Amino acid sequence: MEAEWLAALPRLRERVGDRNFATWIEPIRCVRDEQGLRLEVPSRFFQEWVTRHFLSRIRETLADSAGMIPTVRIVVAAAEATSAARDTAPAAPQRAIRTRPKIGRLVAEYTFDTFVVGHANEVAYRAACSVAELPGRRFNPFFLWGGVGLGKTHLINALAHDLLARSPRRSMACLSAEAFMNTMITSLRQDQMAAFRDRFREVDALILDDVEFLAGKERTQEEFFHTFNTLYAAGKQVVLTSDKPPHAIAELEQRLRSRFEGGLIADIHPPTHEMRIAIVTKKAAVQGVDLPPSIACILAERSGPSVRELEGALTRVLATTSLRGMPLDVEMVKRLIAPVTPPPTVISVESIQETVSQHFRLSVVDLKSHNRARSVTFPRQIAMYLSRRLADASFPSIAEKFGGRDHSTVMHAVRSVEDKRNQDPNTGSLLAILESEVRSRASA
Repeated sequence: MEAEWLAALPRLRERVGDRNFATWIEPIRCVRDEQGLRLEVPSRFFQEWVTRHFLSRIRETLADSAGMIPTVRIVVAAAEATSAARDTAPAAPQRAIRTRPKIGRLVAEYTFDTFVVGHANEVAYRAACSVAELPGRRFNPFFLWGGVGLGKTHLINALAHDLLARSPRRSMACLSAEAFMNTMITSLRQDQMAAFRDRFREVDALILDDVEFLAGKERTQEEFFHTFNTLYAAGKQVVLTSDKPPHAIAELEQRLRSRFEGGLIADIHPPTHEMRIAIVTKKAAVQGVDLPPSIACILAERSGPSVRELEGALTRVLATTSLRGMPLDVEMVKRLIAPVTPPPTVISVESIQETVSQHFRLSVVDLKSHNRARSVTFPRQIAMYLSRRLADASFPSIAEKFGGRDHSTVMHAVRSVEDKRNQDPNTGSLLAILESEVRSRASA
């Protein structure tokens, strides 16, 4: 069994890609098992992720090598389970321990208990929990990205609270990238850079919010690069958030981008209608209000797409009822919160071509050309896929706008991108980013 596993690894690397292989396959340990092949992984989150995204490809690869589909079980390694249990043991009361200093303030109500979990954020939530259990040992760095107001700040605050609850002696820096830069500038002006470096490079965990703010700021990137390296080399946890994944952050140095991509990248999507109802209900409960389902539904339907806008609508309703001494009433809520009716947008193939070419640093001429280099063909397929999905254009019309190709070429491109999206989470993330950029351009 172990020999079969070792023999299958090179082919498995080709199927999942170097980055997925290094993150998810290399840490797996194969052991003998009378029931078949037992693959041991470090944590429960790791087990769920590999089972969901790679188990079928593992079986197929082993079948290619052995000539039959073996029984494969993915289990959490006993040693890691014991270690995790130690890490999750109740901490001693905080008042009995002299705590080490924290940099930055945490939002008290932003905890894992108050975070509503659903399909749109489940992976990010489970990853954050896993980081809290084993900081610096798995998923380091942890890069969390998503649109504005979708819950990134809540999740990193929850992670920070949990880290401190498990080990009150732990020192931590939790701040925005802008605050990091401003602190560095002040230290430079006061000739206190040695103290600045000690301050950030000796913490047990660094959580940096809105890391896209570093783009184009060479001196700050230089300082953060060395801070990151020092913490990473010492096995200290680094958590980063952004409104886009590392590869989409313009003017970010390649050496920083490669380090951000060396850990786990998880994204948060806009919440579903059911999640929005659960979120507004829970946030009302935190304020001691039992929100009727009918009112929760109205707030979920009529507020904007982000969680932040949902919170704002709830705050407005609760403040109005409190100040006027009025009970919660469906009609009053409807009067306060007008329905959100975004104007219809028209998306053209030309606007998609412009967006995709700018993202990949190509020209529209490149997309329309017959250049078959990988650096051009993949963006071209992406642009064709988005044209079919967003512009609702026919295959022949899309083919005409991409250099007068045959419509079968567009059909192949759409199928190819669809397959990549189903097999590779990174492709799905890329498509989500580009779709958002296309829609923003069309509505501007």
